[in-house]
Order: sequence, then C-alpha cells, then structure tokens
Amino acid sequence: MTIQQCKYVLEIAKTGSFSEAAKQLFIAQSSLSVSIKMLEQELNIKIFERQASGVYLTDEGAEFVRYAARIAESDEFVKERYQSKSVTARLNIVTQHYDFIADVFGKLLKGIDVDCYKLSIKEIETYNVVREVERALADIGIIAIKGSDYEIMKRYLGKKQLSFTCFLEAAPHVFFRKEHPLSKSSCLTVRELKEYPYVSYEQGEHNNSFFTEEMTDALDAGKHIEISDRATLMNLLLITDAYTIGTGVMPSALNKGDIVSVPLESEDIYIIGYILNENRRMSAMTKSFIGQLEAAAKIWNKKGNNL
Repeated sequence: MTIQQCKYVLEIAKTGSFSEAAKQLFIAQSSLSVSIKMLEQELNIKIFERQASGVYLTDEGAEFVRYAARIAESDEFVKERYQSKSVTARLNIVTQHYDFIADVFGKLLKGIDVDCYKLSIKEIETYNVVREVERALADIGIIAIKGSDYEIMKRYLGKKQLSFTCFLEAAPHVFFRKEHPLSKSSCLTVRELKEYPYVSYEQGEHNNSFFTEEMTDALDAGKHIEISDRATLMNLLLITDAYTIGTGVMPSALNKGDIVSVPLESEDIYIIGYILNENRRMSAMTKSFIGQLEAAAKIWNKKGNNL
C-alpha cells in the first residue's frame, strides 16, 4: 500500500466517481482502477461498490477512508513542515454558517505576532464539520446542537472519538430585514411565520433533523428555500420578506442593522460548542482560538444575543 493509493481512495470517495477522480488526479481512469483493484487485493477488502447512480463506499471502505485520511494528512503535514520552514503557526477551522465565528477569527488574527502563518476557516454542512474534525483535516469544528437533539448528538460524536464543549446556550431567533412586516414584534410563533418564505441551509444527503442548523423543520413551512452559503442567505433576507431561524447572536462588527432578529416562541434552545478530535494534541493556535471564543461568549452572555 502506498500513500498515493490512499490519496486515490480519498479523491474517489470525495467525487463519487472514478472518471471525475481521474480528472482531478490527472491520471488515466484505467490506471486509477488498476491501482484501486491492487489495493483491494492487498488488503483483502472491497472499498468501493459501483452502481448506476455512482460509486459508493462499502462498510469496509468507509473504515479504510478514515485511516487513509490520517495517512494522507500526515504526509501533507510532513511536507509542509519541512518544505515551508518559515510557517510557524497553523490553524484549520470548520464551522456551520455563523458570522460570529468569523468575528472571533478576525480578533484572533489581530493578536497573532508571528511573521508567517497558515490559517483557514470554512463554513460547511454539519455532517462535514464533524467528518473533517474526525479525519483530522481540521483542528476544531463549531456546531450548534438543538437541545432536544443533544443526547443523540453527544452519542454520535462520542462514537467518533470527538469531544464537544459548550461555550454558549441561546434561544432561537427569527432573522429578517428590518423593514419586514414582523420586525416590530417582541416574540413570534411558527404560525405567524407561515405566510413568509423560510430559508434554510441545505445539508446534502445528510439531512437528518439533528444535522439541520435551523430550529424549525422545513416541513412546517409552506414556502421553503434551500441555500448553501451565507452570502446568498443575506441577499435573500435583505431584498425579500424571507426569514431564517438562528441563534440570534449578531456581533456588532458584522451587523450593520439591516438584518434584525426577534425571539421565536420555543421550548428548545441552541447548545453551541466546539468539537475536537480526542486523538490529537491541541495546538497553541487552537488553544488561542478557543480562548478568544470563550471570551466572546462571556460578552454575549452578559449583553444578550443581539450585540
């Protein structure tokens, strides 16, 4: 088994196609197929199942991918470590779609006192936040768990050897433009929102209720719009009477007053926290980011969600 074969497997799993993976890897599809077949024979397992709709991981393949990701990540780490000696600080953050995380990230940047660093922050689906931390592709992940799903998610994360630490609890809020017909309300119910378009983040094939970022089930909405990025969400909220459901946390550095939030009548809460891979040692940069996160959370708790 070679590191290159591990990277081949990861690319096929990512694209769901041998032909697309071959294009991305700049090799012939026949060479890729032969390499994977040799790997399967060596390990005496079947990694992929080919179907008319695409290529899927077998149970054994899904397990192997976790090991392959660690091998590939270690290979990249070693190369970066010795080929880019000037880079002294690294941090990879994955998160659900929250502007307050970008706000904290910005404050972290202001405090970095090194000549070279390599940092990244990605907003992705809940399932992929968990997966990237599990596969050690990210140092830390940020997710919000609905209180009613908390025990389910804790068990789910525990099975993947991921720890979850809460830094903030927040009541659900309705976000919309300040000129929205309901913007002057002191509190809203799901019934009052029924006639307006509901916008939520799509979760791809992993659309279980405990992976959704919003408190309200889309099935409760007569008008529903799915989007994948925060820029599209903001544009829709600014130019239409659409709304979304969120934590209500709006940092003053990012909120210019064009979008407002009103509490949603609900017995549920958001439990917001960070997840770490229990098998990885926490870096100094990760500790620094967590420190900034917890400091910001104290301010949010004192002043309330709308900052």
